[in-house]
Amino acid sequence: MSLIALHTPPFTIRIATDSPILFNDLAKLYPESVLLQAPVSEHIYDFNIDYKRRISGKSRPYHFRAGTEHFRMADADQLIPTFEWGLNWCVAAYQQQYLAIHAAVLEKEGKALIMPAPPGSGKSTLCALLMLQGWRLLSDEMCLIDPTTGLLQPYVRPVSLKNASIDVIQHYQPGIPVYHRTADTEKGTVAYLRPTELSWQQLNIQAKPAWILFPAYQAEAAEPVSLFSMPKADTLLYLAQNSFNYAVFAADGFHLLTQLVENTESFRLEYRDTRQMLQLLEQVLC
Repeated sequence: MSLIALHTPPFTIRIATDSPILFNDLAKLYPESVLLQAPVSEHIYDFNIDYKRRISGKSRPYHFRAGTEHFRMADADQLIPTFEWGLNWCVAAYQQQYLAIHAAVLEKEGKALIMPAPPGSGKSTLCALLMLQGWRLLSDEMCLIDPTTGLLQPYVRPVSLKNASIDVIQHYQPGIPVYHRTADTEKGTVAYLRPTELSWQQLNIQAKPAWILFPAYQAEAAEPVSLFSMPKADTLLYLAQNSFNYAVFAADGFHLLTQLVENTESFRLEYRDTRQMLQLLEQVLC
């Protein structure tokens, strides 16, 4: 068994595993500055992960556990997707220091863009494309709001691409490395895009929210791209419904989301032409 650690602010993770390949696979996605070959002995870790074989045979032998809580089993060829989903589960289920919303977050020129969206909306695809055009990635999955400042806390990790979005990224960014393409998972074919150096370099720098964007890719849309202002009441309701811990924050959560919506512009984005959509966003947001 080996012990490794992942120091991705604001959380640190200690991983116990008997996989001979997990560290090298993670090294393709995380830099040496955050992925450590051994935990720091005096450090108190936010999450202690047990990711080892639990049963004999070849059928889904690896179990992802946090403490005594079991998350999911994984085949040997699906170690990375299950690991990434497991970290999302840990943060969504157990951290309470930030108000957390299921959304991608990026920043450019000091202003942050929040993109909440349901599965299949194209959120991760758009997040990846903007990151590759120079936006700083804060997170592909977690919008973490600091309750003391209202600023957005980065949680930089690989961008998860699914199914057709993998080919979309490689079409618009030929030659960009896409790692750990894995077929036949519970979410179809998944792959991962490593965050840019800018994103890693500024992984401790919070950002001020400026826009909330609800993207929706629609292959049969009448117009190539359409951008609409969103009513603030609708935006507030949707953010609350997509928060992992809004109920825990109670009145403070309502106040945080109200301030967020009041101090940002909200839009609904519908598109079928990706190139025109990116041009429009650069004009409107920058």
